[in-house]
Amino acid sequence: MSELAMTPSQRYAEGVARGEWQNDPAQHAALAELDRIHLALVDSAQDGWLDRLSAFWKKPDPVKGLYFWGGVGRGKTFLVDLFFDGLPIEQKYRTHFHRFMRGIHERLREHQGQSDPLAKIAQEWRSNLRVLVLDEFFVT
Repeated sequence: MSELAMTPSQRYAEGVARGEWQNDPAQHAALAELDRIHLALVDSAQDGWLDRLSAFWKKPDPVKGLYFWGGVGRGKTFLVDLFFDGLPIEQKYRTHFHRFMRGIHERLREHQGQSDPLAKIAQEWRSNLRVLVLDEFFVT
């Protein structure tokens, strides 16, 4: 199986088998959720022309994302990288949350004086990306 066609769990298991990292059962639930997202994105990317045509009338449901929370050194960034690097989709972007927000603020300055600039920025992102991954995103 091509490494890019593998789910995060499959890539994880192969890395364990090759001795690249150790198995951590605490990560298995997170891997299952990453598999769910991976499969949903890959399935929608492989839709046929009829599916894409019907999308003009009925917008497909967005794939529900995921937020990892945990202590330092638990493997959150490792799992996100495993997911992101194995996702066979061109329209994806991974960045640090603070870098992302700096970019948003720069774009807000560029759209200054326009009505609802944040909606315009969101539409620009949406038209260019299918997957956005933010590392070090923090909710208080």
